[in-house]
Amino acid sequence: MNEAILATFVFWSTFVFTIGPYWIGIMSAAKDTSFAVLYKNFLIYCLVSWFPLNAILGFIVGTVGNLHEGIYTGLYFAGAMVIFYLAYQTAQSRDGTGKGLDFNWKMMALVSWSSPKVWTTIPAGFLAATYTSNLYLNIVLFFLIGMPLFLFGVYFWGMIGRQGARLAKGKIAWVNAGLLAGFGVYLLYRGFLLVQGV
Repeated sequence: MNEAILATFVFWSTFVFTIGPYWIGIMSAAKDTSFAVLYKNFLIYCLVSWFPLNAILGFIVGTVGNLHEGIYTGLYFAGAMVIFYLAYQTAQSRDGTGKGLDFNWKMMALVSWSSPKVWTTIPAGFLAATYTSNLYLNIVLFFLIGMPLFLFGVYFWGMIGRQGARLAKGKIAWVNAGLLAGFGVYLLYRGFLLVQGV
């Protein structure tokens, strides 16, 4: 279980330390907005959008994986390929992944539910959620393991925005690519263990 928690922690870290629209939105909003308001919007977003989205994707992965042992094993290899592709794209990016959004929970929800990256990445991440034999408990734990990281992310990116600090985007891209690649290796490792019947 500790191995699965660590893998999930690494997976969520790639979300927190990727300079995407959410964090750019927080950096922009933090200049004129209190942290109380930032956290309020973020927590509403988590409750009404981010957790339901994670739950749906986790349920799909768990249900499809339980159809046949071969399908479940194949999901690990498919997930690893998705993660390696994202790692490659991340390593190639140097521009901070685009513009930010207006930071409020409604806009964040809209972007999450319409983002192809979320719909392809979260299922791969959920493959690490092998904490218990209960799918529903695994969904909740998968989400909760990420929450401290995301709460830190709001503060981290908010403080950067308030300071007007410039970021070494290329270096951050390489760090994130490394985190993604590490998680991809973990998925391959788990897949090979299943193939060997370990």
